[in-house]
Amino acid sequence: MQTIQDPSMYQKRQALAAFLHVDPEVLQESKGNLYGFRAFFHGNDEAYLVLTDSEATRAAEHAVSEKLWLICLETLFAYFDIDAYPSDVLGKMKTKEIRRVNEELKTLIYNTTGMDTLRQKMLSYGNRKNLLADYDQAEHIQDGYFIYRLY
Repeated sequence: MQTIQDPSMYQKRQALAAFLHVDPEVLQESKGNLYGFRAFFHGNDEAYLVLTDSEATRAAEHAVSEKLWLICLETLFAYFDIDAYPSDVLGKMKTKEIRRVNEELKTLIYNTTGMDTLRQKMLSYGNRKNLLADYDQAEHIQDGYFIYRLY
């Protein structure tokens, strides 16, 4: 008989399995963390965060500072009605360069309004799903958990 190492992860696995209509055993837990939380893999092509309401808010707050480059590009393109997408840059810049730009944006924000102001404002407009569900920007609820598809 398998022992349950982490009851919280067990419950999250059960909720995700119910949402996907699969056996919980086919879901693999990530070894690392994203925004402070472990994800689940369903096969090789799907990954999900399964979080409580408060965990989802904390993860989204963390995601704001990690995705500043993305937020800035999306905002600029939308404001000026430019037909381009932030993902267009991914094949043209190295991850290291994007992280450097993101760090510089963090510095600008910390020295103006502060990151907390930006986080609060973004979340007050319901952007949690946009920050956490990279695949479809959707927030699904199953058995009291919020599910976000990463890819």
